[in-house]
This record gives sequence, C-alpha cells and structure tokens, in this order.
Amino acid sequence: MNMRSTDRKEITKEKLVTAVGKVLAKEGFKGLGVNKVARRAGVDKVLVYRYFNGLPGLVKAYSQTVDFWPKVDEILGPDPERVKAMAPDQQVAHFFKSFAAALRKRPATQDILAWELLERNELTRQLEDIRVKTILEYFDCLDKIPEDDNLSAIVVLMGGAVNHLIVKSRIHPFVGNIDLGSEKGWHRVNQGIDLLLKGIFTR
Repeated sequence: MNMRSTDRKEITKEKLVTAVGKVLAKEGFKGLGVNKVARRAGVDKVLVYRYFNGLPGLVKAYSQTVDFWPKVDEILGPDPERVKAMAPDQQVAHFFKSFAAALRKRPATQDILAWELLERNELTRQLEDIRVKTILEYFDCLDKIPEDDNLSAIVVLMGGAVNHLIVKSRIHPFVGNIDLGSEKGWHRVNQGIDLLLKGIFTR
C-alpha cells in the first residue's frame, strides 16, 4: 500500500468517526444507522465494515477520541504534581470539577449523554466503557486515596449529579437560582462539590 492510499484511508476513517459523532448527537442511538453515517461522511457504507467491522466498531473508535471524552491528562490538568500533593478528598473533588469543565467544552458529548438517558443498548455500553476507563486511570495516578467501601458509591452519585447538571444546562441554563450558562454559576457548583466531599475519608 503506497503512501497516497494510506492517507486516503485515514482521511476516510476520520470522516466516518466524525460523522458518527454528529449523527449520534443529533438523532440519538435509535436514529443511528450505517447508511445515515456513510451519507453524512460522504463515503460508501461498505467502508464502515471494511475499516471498523460495522457500527459498534465505529462507535468504539469515536468513543476513544478526545472530541467525545477527555483523556486523564486533561482531567489531571496542567500541574499533575499539584493534584498528587492534595489531600484525598481534594483529589476526588478535583476530578469532578475538572470532569465538569471538560464536558462543558464538548456540546456534542452533552447531547449524546442526554440521549443515553433514554436509550440503553450495546452502543451506549461502548461509550460507558471509555468513561469508566478514564475514571480508573485518574485514580490509578494517585496514591493517597485510601481503599474505602463508600468511594464507588460517592463516584456514582457525584458523577450522576454532574452529568445531570451538564445535560440540563444544555436545555436550560438555570437550575434553581444557579446560572449554569455562566462561569459564576459553575464556580458555585465547584464550591458545592468541595463542601460535599470535604473530609469524606475521615471516620
């Protein structure tokens, strides 16, 4: 395979990955189909099978892009050593504050999360897997967080709360009297996260 055909293949794959994200965000999982994605990408649908072994493989490829989901480096931020020096409860709070900030920069991901609330299938599970992987990678980077039976429950509750606020802000900026369309509003949310998680590992 010469360089030109290799380049064409990679460009086509990128078109398909981008297209599946756009279709998912606009129409949800029930509206997702090989024909629709190929048409959006402007390529033959057979290439979905040739390059990704079908729609599940294409969705998996999209889930691994930074356009859909932040990598652990983004969650840790520009100064990971500062995060590693934090107290354990602050490290957990940092995760959810950074997680919210990352999702706010990804409107297509916000739309897809909204669709996931209505639909559960093999494709939604593929997207969920990458989210779990990111969470585990974040906590693996830190050595201060003690093993705690309640940590999984805390992560589920806080993750659900942040997802809800992110999705709701996409529809309407105000939740209660907090303007989630503003930096000031999210500053208040971040303060709440700090308060809720403060001292969670103390007995």
